[in-house]
Amino acid sequence: MTKQFRNIHIYLSLFFLPIALMYAITGILYISGFDQNSWATEHTYTLTQNIEQGEEINALVQYLKDNNLSIPSNLTPKTTKNGALSIGSTHYSASIRKNADSTYTIRTLERSIMGDMIMLHKAKAKWYFDVLAIGFGITLILLYLSGLMITLFNSKKNRGIQYATILAGCIISVVLGALSVL
Repeated sequence: MTKQFRNIHIYLSLFFLPIALMYAITGILYISGFDQNSWATEHTYTLTQNIEQGEEINALVQYLKDNNLSIPSNLTPKTTKNGALSIGSTHYSASIRKNADSTYTIRTLERSIMGDMIMLHKAKAKWYFDVLAIGFGITLILLYLSGLMITLFNSKKNRGIQYATILAGCIISVVLGALSVL
């Protein structure tokens, strides 16, 4: 039985090692104040033109072509929080927003690799990586359970210290968590 837990532990941890490192690095960066737009290249342009309702994306794409700017691979528009219409992907996007003075603001955003990884961490990209992320979350549970099985049932020598360590981890986590949300 312990051999099975050990094998589960070993192979799952090896398979998910790259994702674990990515989550650790991006989590540390995010908590330290960096976000998905850190190190991104952003450009803003003003378009003075009358655009018919519903033709904003066509005008945006034409502006990008006329000015030799990259055209996003995905041209399906989405409305952003600030009311702009955006096309593109997590890595590169372009948006257009009407201003109060009847001009338009065009914005292009190209994220860095780190920005892309933070977006993956936050599940703000396409769903493909989310499947792997959920698998990783389930794996973390299995790794800890298998690790507990290996440690607690195999090593009887330091059982008191092991239980005290688990208890200390639980108490500290609950206390610091409670203090952080109050």
